[in-house]
Amino acid sequence: MIRMSGEDALAIAEQVFVAANHTKVTEMRGYTCAYGYIRNADERIDDVVLTVFRAPHSYTGEDTVEITCHGGIYLTNEILHLLLMKGAVPAEPGEFTKRSFLNGKLSLSQAEAVMDVIEADGRAALHQANLVKDGRLSRQMREVTDQIVGILSALAYWMDDAEEFPPELEASGLSAQIRGIYEKLSEMAEHYQDGKILKNGIRTVLLGRPNAGKSSVMNWLCGENRSIVTDIPGTTRDVITESVKIGPYLLVLSDTAGIRETENKIESIGIEQAMRTLDTADLVLYVVDSVSGLTPEDEQVLTACRGHHVLILWNKIDLCGNDPGEIDFPVVQCAAISEDSLAKMEDALREVFPVVSGNQPSVINERQFRLLSQANFRIREAISLLESGGELDMVAGELEQAARFLSEIDGKDISRETIDGVFSRFCVGK
Repeated sequence: MIRMSGEDALAIAEQVFVAANHTKVTEMRGYTCAYGYIRNADERIDDVVLTVFRAPHSYTGEDTVEITCHGGIYLTNEILHLLLMKGAVPAEPGEFTKRSFLNGKLSLSQAEAVMDVIEADGRAALHQANLVKDGRLSRQMREVTDQIVGILSALAYWMDDAEEFPPELEASGLSAQIRGIYEKLSEMAEHYQDGKILKNGIRTVLLGRPNAGKSSVMNWLCGENRSIVTDIPGTTRDVITESVKIGPYLLVLSDTAGIRETENKIESIGIEQAMRTLDTADLVLYVVDSVSGLTPEDEQVLTACRGHHVLILWNKIDLCGNDPGEIDFPVVQCAAISEDSLAKMEDALREVFPVVSGNQPSVINERQFRLLSQANFRIREAISLLESGGELDMVAGELEQAARFLSEIDGKDISRETIDGVFSRFCVGK
């Protein structure tokens, strides 16, 4: 399918398209299709279906034509080349969605969500992206901004006529209003990590002593022999990475060398790499051989894991392993050859990473999170000023800054460079 958008789209299409019923493209109504063929002079190139969308009732808000032709790179390129010869120009990455934003059809946060819908790799990620694309996040931001503007209006009224002091500006009531805004923005910021995990996956590292069964766990989760499995300690020496789906979760899983004291230079390098992966991990799956139980070596490594989300995989329970007893971390008793253990894994992940549910949208990228954080910092500063007896005009200044940051999330008062940066990661077709 080839899409053209812009004020000359219908006229250019009319130069190359002949409808079977002889209807002219420029005379077609919006949301209608015509069967016909593409021609170059007297040469018939392909039978196609042409669809017309009239401004402003199109994705871009402009006149738009879509030509659906037979598959094939050569054929599609021939039609595309013909349209370019008639005056069309190639679209830039994300240009159709950018035009939709610039023409007021989408807010910037909705436009950003378009790529997240395309890239979603699971139901939960798709649901979250669709919430933002449908405008839920924009409406939330607008509601908060309207609250701030309401306070600013009362402050402006007071500053214009200082003899009258609006009751809504009494210190206790005003502080409660602003604190309510702060709590709402803080809750939205907290959901960012959940949304990020749904979108990008959970960076997960497999750790444990040699021969605890890490490679078997890796293969079990991947559903294939991704890592070498032997009864010889120290077999895995490189960090092996794979993406694994467990229920709604995507684990970006790294199998690492077994952690132990060793004089083998190559193996020791692998162990160093394993510990370095811990620095960037969202989750540690620490594998323990239940037959051997928890050893001082295990406890030493688990101490280094504090500050991270940790799940202990109490492995090899099919070999009559020991009971885990009291451990400070969540434990999943499993056998890395059993499908039943996957359900236990999913239940444990839900405890550690509660999936965003219902209709609560999340800020979906670093740009939005940065602006949200900056707005909330200004709100916190306004609260501090109020509680310390600061001047109300200084409070108003902080609130104005907060409102400006929130408006930028949806693309108001934003630079052209920022807009271009947002759409540069889009594919051409969007």
